[in-house]
Amino acid sequence: MGVEVSRIIVFDKVRNLEKFISELRGLGYVVEYGPHAVLEDHSELTTIKVYKDLKLVAYIIAHYITQYYRAVASVSYEDDEAFLNKLYELKYSGEKWSIPVNPLYIVKLVENELDRLLDSYGDSYPVEDGESLVKAYQERNPNYTRIPRILLARLVE
Repeated sequence: MGVEVSRIIVFDKVRNLEKFISELRGLGYVVEYGPHAVLEDHSELTTIKVYKDLKLVAYIIAHYITQYYRAVASVSYEDDEAFLNKLYELKYSGEKWSIPVNPLYIVKLVENELDRLLDSYGDSYPVEDGESLVKAYQERNPNYTRIPRILLARLVE
């Protein structure tokens, strides 16, 4: 049995996924991360469940890159040693962020005040070179727009 959907929103205002999740929590939503995958192109894909008053009100499908994408953008990962060294450097740098490379797909299950957040939400990239990292990812992966749609189809199936 599939998910009964009130509305699917393609939300393209998020540049800082962690800030968006923090805003949801600040409004009293409970956020639960579901299945997560690191894809072959070094991006990540996850489903996030959003609850209000113990009731599931929405799913969010997020396709994003993290600070580890810097290793892909900055060194050739054909050189295993250089790639691994860059990954370790990033791991211990303290840098942590998530930037969507596609709009978020928000599957609303009930009508609620989530629309007010979406209407007024805006943020900026969490790092100075965020936009250029997203563009680099998108140029290297021309079919990137298909990735969250596949998960969306499975979710509402």
